[in-house]
Amino acid sequence: MKRVLRKQYLMIRNNILERDIKNEIIFDKVINNELVKKAKLILIYVSFNREVDTLKLIEYFLTNNYLVAVPKIENNIMNFYYIDSLDKLVKGYYDILEPVTKDMVKDFNDAACITPGICFSKNGYRIGYGKGFYDQFFLNHNVYSIGLCYKECLLDNIPNESHDQKVSEVITD
Repeated sequence: MKRVLRKQYLMIRNNILERDIKNEIIFDKVINNELVKKAKLILIYVSFNREVDTLKLIEYFLTNNYLVAVPKIENNIMNFYYIDSLDKLVKGYYDILEPVTKDMVKDFNDAACITPGICFSKNGYRIGYGKGFYDQFFLNHNVYSIGLCYKECLLDNIPNESHDQKVSEVITD
């Protein structure tokens, strides 16, 4: 079932129109989110494959005195590394931009995690790319998590399994 939804919603996401307008709406909602404003550390994915754009968000956080860290897959584990510039990113796992820095995040207090997904349910479950990296991360780290998706990719329900971890909140356009 998840495989079918993954394929279906990748197609839907790939065909979304007015993406720039939708990204701007989501950007405004994220930077004005009270829990994001209180966070000292922003854990954030680097968008690819027509995901909700995060490059503008990363630039915003970097220029507004937040600590920013992006994920890197190492030995099938997702770790986050601090960056101070988009120049500190190179193509890595699946050609996704990853940090070249060696400054791994060890303290996740006061962190908000901006989380990717192909689609989300209104109660916070998500379908990602099927590797479980974020589920494993959320199982091991108690951080406030925000899923980003276009409204066309927000479902009433998504089937979930015992290992699936919900995000705290979903933000759409």
